[in-house]
Amino acid sequence: MPGISVKFDSNKKKITDGNDVEELFSDALNSLIHNDYYKQEILLTDDNYLIGCTKYAEYPINIFENSEFWVCVEGKIYGKTLSALNDEIYALLRRIFEATTPSEEDKKVIADWLLETDGDFVIYALNKNTKDFVIMNDVLGRLPFYYYYKDKVEIIASREIQFISYLINDNRDNDNKFDKMGIAQFLLFSHTLGKRTLLSNVYRLEPASLLRINNNNSKFQIDTIYRFNFEIKKYSNDSNENNARELVSLFSEACKNRVDDNSKNIISLSGGFDSRAVAASFHKNKIPGYAVTSTEPHWRPVEGSTSETEIAEQIAKSLNIDWENYGIMKPQAEDLIMMLKMKKGLTYLAHSFLLPFLEKVKHKHGSSPINFFTGHGGDILFANLSFEISNLDHLIRGIIHVKGFFSLQEVASLIQIKESEIVDEIRNILSSYPEENFSQKLVHYLFFESNAKLSFEIEDINRFYFWSVAPFYSIPFFEYIMNCPDKHKSKHDLYREFLLKISPSVAEIKNSNWGCSILSRKFRILQSIMTLYWKYSDLRKIIKKLKDKRGYSYKHDSKIIRCIQDQLNNCDVISNHLSRKGIEKIMNNCTDYSHYGIDNLFTITSLIEKTLCKNTMIEKYYNE
Repeated sequence: MPGISVKFDSNKKKITDGNDVEELFSDALNSLIHNDYYKQEILLTDDNYLIGCTKYAEYPINIFENSEFWVCVEGKIYGKTLSALNDEIYALLRRIFEATTPSEEDKKVIADWLLETDGDFVIYALNKNTKDFVIMNDVLGRLPFYYYYKDKVEIIASREIQFISYLINDNRDNDNKFDKMGIAQFLLFSHTLGKRTLLSNVYRLEPASLLRINNNNSKFQIDTIYRFNFEIKKYSNDSNENNARELVSLFSEACKNRVDDNSKNIISLSGGFDSRAVAASFHKNKIPGYAVTSTEPHWRPVEGSTSETEIAEQIAKSLNIDWENYGIMKPQAEDLIMMLKMKKGLTYLAHSFLLPFLEKVKHKHGSSPINFFTGHGGDILFANLSFEISNLDHLIRGIIHVKGFFSLQEVASLIQIKESEIVDEIRNILSSYPEENFSQKLVHYLFFESNAKLSFEIEDINRFYFWSVAPFYSIPFFEYIMNCPDKHKSKHDLYREFLLKISPSVAEIKNSNWGCSILSRKFRILQSIMTLYWKYSDLRKIIKKLKDKRGYSYKHDSKIIRCIQDQLNNCDVISNHLSRKGIEKIMNNCTDYSHYGIDNLFTITSLIEKTLCKNTMIEKYYNE
């Protein structure tokens, strides 16, 4: 991935194994030069700090400074002029650097600024006088960011987890390279929880966080500046129609603010609701744009037989948008291996089909910068995520049963940890949320864990090739829709009004996943069934078996099963991290498991094999 990397060393000039620290830092940056259009650059060397980046020409990094501060903004902030933004950041930094720990008043001032600042960004700042350093991300944590620290000696922080892994790789024995709890969570949910990654002592920065390094005593601390509370619904008394009208206005503004006049604005268009909303907003606001479509290799609808490509083409024709079909992208070994390198397992390998698709888009349209629009976020923001939940234990059981791809017992056995340890961590995370209502705790969990930890990492893959934006995550839009009553979102009622007000003709077009229009009676009936699907576990099994064609299993002779078996046989160290007996049981009964669970397991075995055995069976099976 492109992005900023920071290293603090209390003794920067020391020699380590005969290599200067700056040389090692540069080597780590060079390891991230994934393509010939990337370059690395040292941005700042100051006392104990090294700051550098890897990037392609148009990746957004803006550096400015005055007599007090050196500042770097990675990413984009929308709807503010550069001069006004610089002044705001300088004023904010004066407050931040005044005290070693922010007071409640400080937090409120910073939080207010974050909430009124729409963007996908990380801010880095050095106090030139004290040599203290701060890193702050946006209120949704839109750009995944990672950090590692060792006592008071060394702190490494980066947008690129591979950068951190490179620098600390020789500092740990094989048994301590991976986070057991992180692996357990990933096997269950396809993502880790909280601040965990899959690497030991390497953490993800939570949203609206202020990471501070005190140069004088090498003190390292992280303060959470703001957390959303989804219990209060300010617009509960407004009508569905009024809320939809306001959301259309905010969404239009979000799309217009994210347009880059110096780039080619391309929409990733599927057959669902979310990306068509972006395309319809382009048309409504007379924004020139292009649309591209690629279908996931194993994509299947819940209902009906109309393909993603057919629906995307209908949408593009209805809106008179230039459209390109890239077909089905089947990843090769190099794509899976690159995915492991880029994300260290944080994005599971089944998403490797994105790489050849994005590469083709880059190759075809790369004569000018690309600004890539996606519909990420629409599905979860418009969904009624609230259910009747009696207590915290009920909530935890529901999360594991509905969102888990293996049973809790199987995961605990595979990782060889206690089931109670996994449950306790989920409990602690849920208990940390500000909501008291258990239903709204679930809303918080589904957005900031299930969605952000999975979807944000997937979305970040786009930025490997070009800048990517998602208007649904505009802060004004996000705040408004999360303050709309849950009952308006039931059966997609609010989404129906929203799409109708953007484009009635587009709203009429079928959703490829459901085989019908959002305006149809059939869609309402299907949504009523899905409400029961989530509420009753026994009925869920029946419905899933009869109706959900998205679910499938791998056969015993499929290449993923054969590849995992060869990994196990040729990389003994996998058995140090995962129970061999447990893996073999799953392989022998693979048709009993969802493909998601097997994909999760394959990601973990491949990560361990590549990291510790220095080779990969992926090359044998995925170059066939």
